[in-house]
Amino acid sequence: MVLTAASDLIAGGVKITPGNMSPYSKTHVSAKLYTEPDPSAPGGIKGMLADAPSDVLGVIAIPERFETVSALGNLDGGADAKNARNANKEMSIPAYLAVLGTDNAFSFTGLPAGKYDLLVVCDNAMYDGILLSRDPDTLTAEDVASIKAKLKESNPFFNVKNAQRMAGQVGTFGRARVLAQDLRTLPVTLQSAVVMDNIQIRATKLCMMARVSTGKLGAMWELKRTRELVRQEVGPPDTKGLIPNYFCQKLQGIRVSTSVKDLGTIPLKPDDPKKAKTLSTEIE
Repeated sequence: MVLTAASDLIAGGVKITPGNMSPYSKTHVSAKLYTEPDPSAPGGIKGMLADAPSDVLGVIAIPERFETVSALGNLDGGADAKNARNANKEMSIPAYLAVLGTDNAFSFTGLPAGKYDLLVVCDNAMYDGILLSRDPDTLTAEDVASIKAKLKESNPFFNVKNAQRMAGQVGTFGRARVLAQDLRTLPVTLQSAVVMDNIQIRATKLCMMARVSTGKLGAMWELKRTRELVRQEVGPPDTKGLIPNYFCQKLQGIRVSTSVKDLGTIPLKPDDPKKAKTLSTEIE
């Protein structure tokens, strides 16, 4: 559950403030969801959001990190042993939470050098520029169906699952990433045994998938791991249910070096993910 002090509760939603008390269940959740800024890193990002459809609850920065797979053209044949080693190497995925200011201003400090994508969470919508794959998407309809089925059976705490965008490559060492949103609409039992039926739990996560079969068995995928980006405890004043997610190109590929990058004003305008630098699949 996203934790925030009761004083942060506003009509449009609850600000993302991990480590504080939830205004609804009065519980605390770990403050370790987001990566601590590096005090030795001089880089950062700042900007201002325009045309937000509702209150901005949080802005998250995710570095563009991917497993290194050389000679990608050999993946379909599976002839390169180096590919197998690299494709199975796991990498940590940091996620940094911005400091919000007035007029939808946001800022990050202590970011190590690299490229970053942003996720903007509003009360009734999300906007993201998350790069899901460095290479063109080659997932087939069969692959998409298999990935969605695997996500549906994962983590039974959430009874509603929604894969919003995905991209990846097929083949023996096929890999894919999915931006997904999970929702619990069922009653929530607290550690005190109190049952709450007036709240929902919503989680936005980045899911790393691996293709585990080809040929006669067809497309079969497994969920290797997830990186949760947002967890919200949604109460009576908030927008309940799954909220729409829109791809926004201006939130992608922000290069950070040794200073704070000023993005100026960013309009939250949906773009077609299929026309982005890397193709992706937008699905329900």
